[in-house]
Amino acid sequence: MADTHAHWEGKGCSGACWDWTLVGWQKIWHQKTIQVCVLVVFPLCLSACNLATDVALAAEYYTSGHMEWFAWTVALVIGSLLIVHIWSCGFLCVAARSHGDDVSKFARVVQESPSKLRCLSSIPVVGISAHYVVYSRLIWSGGDVSGPELERYLPIIHLLEAVTAAISQLCLQTKIWVYTDERVSVIKVVSMVMSLMVTVKAVVTYLYYKSYLHRRPLTPGLVGRLVFMTFWKVLEVSVRVLTMGLFASAFTPWIALRLGLHWLVMTAAFFGIDRKLKGIVGLCAWGLAMVVDTFSMTFSPDHKRTFWLNSALTLLGNITMVTVWYTQKTGHDWYDVPALVGIVVGSVVSAAFGLVGMVLNGRIEAPAAFCRHRDASGTETEQQNAPGNSVALNAV
Repeated sequence: MADTHAHWEGKGCSGACWDWTLVGWQKIWHQKTIQVCVLVVFPLCLSACNLATDVALAAEYYTSGHMEWFAWTVALVIGSLLIVHIWSCGFLCVAARSHGDDVSKFARVVQESPSKLRCLSSIPVVGISAHYVVYSRLIWSGGDVSGPELERYLPIIHLLEAVTAAISQLCLQTKIWVYTDERVSVIKVVSMVMSLMVTVKAVVTYLYYKSYLHRRPLTPGLVGRLVFMTFWKVLEVSVRVLTMGLFASAFTPWIALRLGLHWLVMTAAFFGIDRKLKGIVGLCAWGLAMVVDTFSMTFSPDHKRTFWLNSALTLLGNITMVTVWYTQKTGHDWYDVPALVGIVVGSVVSAAFGLVGMVLNGRIEAPAAFCRHRDASGTETEQQNAPGNSVALNAV
């Protein structure tokens, strides 16, 4: 005990505080109840609350006589449920048909109880719950919760949920608010906040597993990086959704063309750059992935060229759409100038955060490191070109 106390005193106050925090967190995290609450109950409750608020908002439109907004809201809810259900069942089928010695424990649990999971996954509303049932069983049994099903498939399902349900509802509700200029109800505010939380949680979780951050030890740097990613995605999604909602309120037919061109350029660029994508399957897979990147930078940072291209398309697209909306709209409202300035500044800051994220991931060299590397290369070249250090003299 004395050695431990001396060790913490030697590390300083900040280091000792972090060690105490880390030890306390590890004791709490090793409790299975906490793991189930964080990894299973929280994401399920978040998805359920998002669905419930959307349904309540649709009911509000119906009772107030806004049948058009009611139809759009219900269509997005049903469409997102069907898409998430199809992909959930597809990933369960992949796990059920997995064979070999390297089969994950998730797939083994699915194979041991196929009838129960089939009954549960057959209901579209709770189809994704089958994954979390297996997840909770692994946690309670003390089994390994790693594997492609939990580190890749489940985050992809939540990304689809974010695009088809959360972001779509955010854009629609923003358009309705601006178009009708009505007083925003409490249920609409709650629904939009829940949609934003679902989207940010889905994107950050996917990037967390994609960057293998879950395999790194818990350090202050890792916590700071997760906080940075969360703040970046909140800003990025908020600016993007507000831009599309404002633009769609005045130019509804053109918003699909604008997003379609963005998606088409990114899909063609990714398919041409990434040599691993072959055939119709690869085109469809990355076409779907680029739907996500149309709203949030998620897959395009895999390559430098796609990152720069998507950053430029998003930045210029946001500025162009909000400028066109501001100059062509009829009438003046109190939020016109704040929305214009906020979207332009937010888009620039979000693009800068994306560059910082690429530097943190090691895909782009930091400017200071690049300058030092360039200076070192220049010094080495000068030394090699000096009369006493020529290649010919060294050879002799």
